[in-house]
Amino acid sequence: MTPKYRSDIDGLRAIAVLSVVFFHSGLSIFSGGYVGVDVFFVISGYLITTIIVREIQDDNFSISRFYERRFRRILPALTVMVFFTLIFGSILLSPKSVIDLGQSAISTALFVSNLLFYSEAGYFDTAAELKPLLHTWSLAIEEQYYIFFPWLLILIAKVDTRHYLRWILSLTLLSLIASIFLTESNPSGAFYWLHTRAWELFVGSLLAINAIPAPKSKTIREINSIIGLAMILYSIFAFTGDTAFPGYAAILPVLGTALIIHAGSGGQSVVYRLLSIKPMVFVGLISYSLYLWHWPVIVYTKVITIHEPSHIVMAMMIGLTFVLSILSWKFVETPFRKKQLFKEKRPLLKAAGWTTGILFICGAALIANRGYPDRVARITSQPFDIKDAQWEHWDDCEGVVKRIKNNESLCDMGVENRETSFILWGDSHARAIASSVDFSAKNLNVSGKIATQSACPPLLLLERPDKPRCVQFNQTVLEFIADNNEITTVILAARWSLAVNGDRFKHESGIPISYIDTGNQDVEQTNAQMVEAGFIRTINALKQLGKKVVIVNQVPEVGYDVPTVFMISGLTDRDANHLISPTVNEYHQRIEKMNPIYDQIKSIMPITFVEPASYLCNEQYCQVVLDGMPLYRDDDHLSTFGSEHIADMFNDVLSGKQQKESIKDSSSNPDN
Repeated sequence: MTPKYRSDIDGLRAIAVLSVVFFHSGLSIFSGGYVGVDVFFVISGYLITTIIVREIQDDNFSISRFYERRFRRILPALTVMVFFTLIFGSILLSPKSVIDLGQSAISTALFVSNLLFYSEAGYFDTAAELKPLLHTWSLAIEEQYYIFFPWLLILIAKVDTRHYLRWILSLTLLSLIASIFLTESNPSGAFYWLHTRAWELFVGSLLAINAIPAPKSKTIREINSIIGLAMILYSIFAFTGDTAFPGYAAILPVLGTALIIHAGSGGQSVVYRLLSIKPMVFVGLISYSLYLWHWPVIVYTKVITIHEPSHIVMAMMIGLTFVLSILSWKFVETPFRKKQLFKEKRPLLKAAGWTTGILFICGAALIANRGYPDRVARITSQPFDIKDAQWEHWDDCEGVVKRIKNNESLCDMGVENRETSFILWGDSHARAIASSVDFSAKNLNVSGKIATQSACPPLLLLERPDKPRCVQFNQTVLEFIADNNEITTVILAARWSLAVNGDRFKHESGIPISYIDTGNQDVEQTNAQMVEAGFIRTINALKQLGKKVVIVNQVPEVGYDVPTVFMISGLTDRDANHLISPTVNEYHQRIEKMNPIYDQIKSIMPITFVEPASYLCNEQYCQVVLDGMPLYRDDDHLSTFGSEHIADMFNDVLSGKQQKESIKDSSSNPDN
C-alpha cells in the first residue's frame, strides 16, 4: 500500500537536494547545504515506515515485494550513473584515483560505501573532490536501514504489537546519544556509520506511527511548519564546514523536517502550499537522479578546470546536472518504477544480481590493472609508477612502537652491515623524504635507521586528538635513541606548516588539526605555542643525549593533487607548473610561524637546517613537475622521484661536514 501522495514532501525533497547541489557546487551562501542529506533521511524513514506498518496491519506485508520496490526505486538509476562515472574516471583520473574509484564502485554495488569512505578517512586519503562516488555513502546508510528495519517491525508486530513507539523511541535515543558522543571523539565515524545516523530515519518512523497525533488546529500547523522551515533554512545558511556534525547540530534540520511533515499530516498550511508549487514538486520528483548525478559532474568539472570553476562554468555545470537528471528520471527511473521494464519480480531480481556482479567486476578490473598507468605514459610520454615501490617500502617500516617492543629491528637506511650513525625521525613527510636520505647515505657508505609515524611530528608530549598515538610513538623513539649510543645524528622531519598553522593549504581536503599538550594541559595554548613547547622538549632531550640535530625545513606544499593535474595538463596541453605551483612568497608565508620557533631552539644548542625548497624552487615558484615527471605523489608529499631529486642536501650532514648553524638559512629565498 502506498502512502497518500503529499506534494509538500516533494517540495521538501527539492529543498534538500538543491541545498546539497549548491553546497557542493561551491556557492558559499549554502555553507551548510550538506544538511539536505539529513532532510532526506527523515523523509525516507517516514515514507518507508508508513508503507511497512500499514501493510503489516493489513496482513499484506511481503519482504520480497518490499525489496522489489526498493530495487526499482534505487538500483537502475544508480547503476547507470556508476557506469558513466567509471568510464569518465578511467579517462580523466590519475591511476591512484582510478584504483580508489574501483574500490568505490565495488562498495557502492554492495551498499557499503559509507564503511569504505570511513576507513579511507585517514592521513593518506584521496582528496574528497577526487572521489566521484563519495556521495553514495548516504545511499548505503539508507539501504542498510532498509535491510534490518522491516525485520524489526515484523518482530515488534509479533511480540509487542501495541508498542512500536516504545521500541522505535528507544532506538532513536540510543542512536542520537551515540551520534553526539562520537561527533566529539570520532567525527568520521559519527558521520558515516549507520548507528549514528539511524536516529534521523527513526524520527521519520516516529511520525509514521503517529507518535504525536496530527495537528487539527490550523494555527498549530502554521506555527509548526514555519518554525520547521526556519530551522532547515537556518541550518543551510548558518552551518559551515567547521560545525561539529552530526551530533547536536543535526537535531536542528532533523527536527525542522519532522515539524513540516507532522504539520502537513493534519492539513494544509502556508508552508505546505509553498512547497507544493509546481517547480518545487518537479525538482522533488527528479531529486533522486539529481542527487546521483550532481557529484560526479562536479568532480569531473573540477578535475578538468583544475582551479575552482568560474561562475559561467558553474552555471553550465549545474545546467548539465539538471539535464542528466531529467533524462535519468524520465528514461531510467520512471520506466522501472511503473513496471514498464521488468514487469515481473523474478526477472527484476535476477537483473539486480547481474548488475551488482558487473559493477563489482568493473571495479575489480580497475584495481587489478593498477588504474591503467600506461594511459598516462601515452599522454605524458613518461613512465608512471603508480605503486611507487619505495614509498610502499617505507610504509612497511612504520609500526615503530610494535617493532621496538617486540625487539625487532627498525628499517635500515643507507648501506647494510655498518654501524648505525643516524636516525630519521618524523611523520609522513619524513617518510616521503626517506628515499633522499637513503640515496645520500648509500652514496656516502653510511648506515642509519628510520622511525616514522603518519600524522606524528617528532614533538614530545604533543598528541593529536584524531590520531591518539603520537605521544607513545615519540617517547618510544627517544628511548630507542638513548639506548643506541652509536647514533650520533638525529634528522627531524615533519609537516611543520600544518602543525604550527593547524589549517590545510589551498584546495587540500581534510579538517583543521589541533593538539593536546599532555605536558601542560592546564594552560590554553595556540598550535604555534604547543609546537614550540614540543620542539623545545625534543631538542633538550637530544641535547642531554649528546646528539647532533638536523632539521629538515618544510617541503613546499601544493594544495592540488599533483598526479591528477599532471595527467590533465597532458590531456589539455597545459603546463602543470604554471597551473598549480605555489609561489616562493606563498611558501614563505606558509612557514612564517616556524621562524621564531627555529630561533628559540637554536638558542638551546647548535642546529643544522637543510632546505628542500632550495632544490625545488626558483626565484618565482616551487616546481611540481621536473623533466616531465611529477615531484609529488599527492598535494604535499614528495614522490620517490622528487625525494631523490633533493638527496644531495643530506650529503654534508651524513658525511660529518655539518656546520654548527644551518647549511642554508631557513629565512633565505631558495634559488636554483
